[in-house]
Amino acid sequence: MQRAEIDRLKRRRPADLACYDLLLRAQAFEYEFTRESLEAALGCLRQALALDPDYAPAMALAAYCYAARRNQGWAQDVDGEAAEGLRLIGEAVARGGEDSNVMWMAAYAVWRLSQDARRAWEFAQRSLQLNPNSAIGLAIAAWTEAFMGNSAKAIQLCHRAERLSPRDPRGWMIATSLGVAHFIDGHFAPAATCFERALAQNPRFGIALRDLAASYAMLGESDKATAVIRQVLEIEPYLTLSEMRLRNRFFDLGPTGAFIEGLRRAGLPE
Repeated sequence: MQRAEIDRLKRRRPADLACYDLLLRAQAFEYEFTRESLEAALGCLRQALALDPDYAPAMALAAYCYAARRNQGWAQDVDGEAAEGLRLIGEAVARGGEDSNVMWMAAYAVWRLSQDARRAWEFAQRSLQLNPNSAIGLAIAAWTEAFMGNSAKAIQLCHRAERLSPRDPRGWMIATSLGVAHFIDGHFAPAATCFERALAQNPRFGIALRDLAASYAMLGESDKATAVIRQVLEIEPYLTLSEMRLRNRFFDLGPTGAFIEGLRRAGLPE
């Protein structure tokens, strides 16, 4: 139903759109997941918030878009966008804390913009309390579980998400979350399969590309790893291991340290 509504909105003039319509149009742009579409999504959300400054779903989606831009290396002002995203999340949770979608977007944004894994986990848990059958909520919760060392729980949540929504428009996020859990477990072959599946749906998703390169490298498939790193650098030409550490302070900790080692073996510059 949401897909049909988004398709309907694409045929309408922006001048006719009300606040909820602007949110759906922003979501349509976000699904496209390009540098330009995320900027367009933020433009729609700014319009929505101009109409209704207390509209929590628009705040949360804007923060999610800022987090996505940060992940992709597309942020125009890294510190400024992080601050704005976190401000929006604070207000969104205060106004829309009973909305499961607001809460999973809050979890993702807080995790990526402030690297606060514990708070992200708490928001993700709240999202699932509100809607245990949200596939994307399950995927985000799984991601937080994996990085907190609960990979078995993460895998269980991802499989549930896939059963609930096998054709989910954000299926690439579910597959990536599952791949991360397998990677942290040291199971690099199934991790690579998951990242390949994610990239078949969203070939621009930087996290899946980087993690696929790391998986291939850890499996000793150096040619494949090098080829994927070339794709990573096409999206973000100046990416380095140092920048990855800045974005992900937890990468050098415990079982997640294999991500940095895999990227190093794949040929990402220091």
